[in-house]
Amino acid sequence: MNRFPHTGAPCFLLILFLMSGCSSFDENFLARLFAPKSFEVGLWVQAEGANRTLDSAEKIKALVKRARASGVTDIYAQVYRSGRAWFPTKLADDSPSNRAGQDPLALLLALASRSEECDCPIRVHAWINAFALARNKNAPIIQELGQEAVLKDQYGRSLLEYPLSGKPAWAKGFGLGTPGIFLDPGNPGVRGRIVDVAAHLVRNYPRLAGIHLDFIRYPYALPISPGSRFSPRLDFGYNEASMARFARKTRKTAPRAGASVKRADAAAWDEWRRKQVTAAVRGVHETTRGLRKQVVVSAAVLPWEERAYLAAFQDWRGWLEGGFLDKAVVMNYTADEHLAAQISRSAIAARRVKTPKMRAPGVVIGLGAYLFTKNPAGVWREWRAAQKAGADGVALFSYDQMVGNDAMWRFPVR
Repeated sequence: MNRFPHTGAPCFLLILFLMSGCSSFDENFLARLFAPKSFEVGLWVQAEGANRTLDSAEKIKALVKRARASGVTDIYAQVYRSGRAWFPTKLADDSPSNRAGQDPLALLLALASRSEECDCPIRVHAWINAFALARNKNAPIIQELGQEAVLKDQYGRSLLEYPLSGKPAWAKGFGLGTPGIFLDPGNPGVRGRIVDVAAHLVRNYPRLAGIHLDFIRYPYALPISPGSRFSPRLDFGYNEASMARFARKTRKTAPRAGASVKRADAAAWDEWRRKQVTAAVRGVHETTRGLRKQVVVSAAVLPWEERAYLAAFQDWRGWLEGGFLDKAVVMNYTADEHLAAQISRSAIAARRVKTPKMRAPGVVIGLGAYLFTKNPAGVWREWRAAQKAGADGVALFSYDQMVGNDAMWRFPVR
């Protein structure tokens, strides 16, 4: 989509002034500032999906060949999942990095950055599962920080105690939206680990285009509860150390089960949890940008504004407005094409926020390609609807469901 940033007349006059009065002014600045953005075609590549792409050098080569031939511009490669890393590091269990016979991320970056046929590099983003550990109870971060690093619900029960279904007997009628183990965003050691992993990647892989944060939120339960002032409900973050930090900061009481608290206490608790997630995003952005200013920090975010903000404490619109999230990739996974179009239009509105940056943040619409393997035309219609709404691009979830299905690679003409 060809689009100019809303810089305003005063800013434009300032630029003209600088051009006339400063001999060191970069003559290419205006060209870069007003250059139209190209439409992104992104592809999520799972580490432990059906294809296990990063476990094989040949599969990595096949990925890049297919992506380039189809016009993919961005690959979101899952290199940090459930406490395991697909790159050499001491920050996680890096045994998966040996499966391909060489560093899989380095190979992917080398192949994506060059082509003998054309000058069309593919941008690679390191996809990090931030607070989610899947079902890995033996993740190194739990061994290092202790079980207090794992979230507890309002009953004081750890997610380590939850059944595989995610539906605990002590919270009748409720269950995790995504069953599994989640780390506590209120734990400084947990947030620090995410920042350290991102910094390690940026420092050691100069060809890396960006850091892509996933599960950068608290888990939410179904049915949804829009905040801790409601009951009955099931929500998380009630670790003793986190509640103590909250009390010291606010002089209020967390509304754990059985506690009698004021509505203001519940509202403050929700806002405190929201700030813990925000602190992680801000930390990744500030640290990685300090290492390399060109790094793009993106996040896979929930498509429902109220659920994201009130139940998962994921204020992604605020992150865009604050200027420390460069791109939101909205997980618009639905086979209902009318709903998908509505979500795309709503998400694009987030790009109109005022930010400290002169250029508007990016909003890419993530589409559930896995829902359309037998009817690819449906996802192409959702693609066109997102494009019509003004999206900066689309991202397909995921490569694993597209492998071997030629019809899934006949992308709409852009």
